[in-house]
Amino acid sequence: MSNLENTILVDLARKLFRGCTNFHIEPDSVKLMTWSWQELFVDLTLRSPVIKKYPISTELSRIFLKKLINCIEPVQEVHDNLYAELCRAMNNSAIEDYCYRHYVISNDLNNIITMKETKNMVVNGTTGMRTWEAALMLSDWILCNKELFSSKDVLELGSGIGFTGITLAKFCEPKSVTMTDCHEDVLQVLCENVDINFPSQCKNRSSDGTTYELDNVSRVDVKMLDWNEITDLPNKRPDVILGADIVYDPSILKPLCNVLKIFCDRKNDVNIYIASIIRNELTFESFLQVLETYNFHCEKLMQPTNAHIEWDHTHINRCLLKIMRK
Repeated sequence: MSNLENTILVDLARKLFRGCTNFHIEPDSVKLMTWSWQELFVDLTLRSPVIKKYPISTELSRIFLKKLINCIEPVQEVHDNLYAELCRAMNNSAIEDYCYRHYVISNDLNNIITMKETKNMVVNGTTGMRTWEAALMLSDWILCNKELFSSKDVLELGSGIGFTGITLAKFCEPKSVTMTDCHEDVLQVLCENVDINFPSQCKNRSSDGTTYELDNVSRVDVKMLDWNEITDLPNKRPDVILGADIVYDPSILKPLCNVLKIFCDRKNDVNIYIASIIRNELTFESFLQVLETYNFHCEKLMQPTNAHIEWDHTHINRCLLKIMRK
């Protein structure tokens, strides 16, 4: 297979793994999608061990395959396996509350983070049941700056179902990662996602949360944390604090900044990184103002495009902040 054929295959596979149906194939690329190319594509995606174990949404699979076949049919003979997978998706009409999405790291189809999540924006009163764009952006930046997290104790606020913390634990060799959220259902799915991505871990549950020992080197903790209940703050002195898409509600800005202050009081040189998709300019400006009242200084960091993880770097208003005590 030529480099171009492989590039086309990996690009489409990444989109299928994520359940992304918004793709365009150039006519010259379709000419390269021969019978053998199509067979390999099916084998590496829909018939791969990871998809068989953790299947993607049948609805998204059906939409994706219909679009792909419509592109190929005028130019190439469509492989039987593509039709077979389309029929399988069409025959499975079950309503899916959850499915799996697979995020390819650094264009390597053998290097995947698998997430159980929902397509819905809100489930049981929380938005934490899916992976949001800010988590992808922050994770991509983290992978570009691994040295900042190596051998460090890292605390993540508002972890949701865990993409950022799992990425960090899997690729950056931290000393420990503590992932926190305030919703019981979210924490349950977060633990499931840690189980999926670290199948060899040793897990211990307690009233304080769940602890995973990873290869006797890194440790992952999953804990309940409500920013309004500061007496429940983990007894930790993290080197780094992370947060993705946690600045969206004016009512949580002061509790969030208060939590940051408490951890900075424990360890003055802690580094804080917050990634935001700015949906409401006033709310984001309010966050910056509240940070100022808590004696924090902000520096805007650049992540102009995706490097290791695919995310929308062209159509979203975003900001990645490094926050420090003045």
